[in-house]
Amino acid sequence: MAKHQCPNCHSPISLSYLLFSKYTTQYCCVKCSALMASNRRRKITGLTLVFFSAFLFSLTNSYIQDPLLTTLVTFIIFISIIWLVPNQVELVDENVGS
Repeated sequence: MAKHQCPNCHSPISLSYLLFSKYTTQYCCVKCSALMASNRRRKITGLTLVFFSAFLFSLTNSYIQDPLLTTLVTFIIFISIIWLVPNQVELVDENVGS
């Protein structure tokens, strides 16, 4: 079972929605057209990761000394953590037929 899937039809949600969308953006399922939006877990995860990424960037920058490599390491860790946290979306419109 996928970590990020539509609560209605269980089709997978794209990683690009989790990474690049705003918290107010709604996601429309490709298969069943159900509308989903970010829930509180996604907002808390995102805010926590912003502060954690700033701390991680300053910590790794003191060891690596290359800003591009430090940014890449921080971004990879950020993507990994946001992808590992499940149930970041909830249904907005429950009256959708399959």
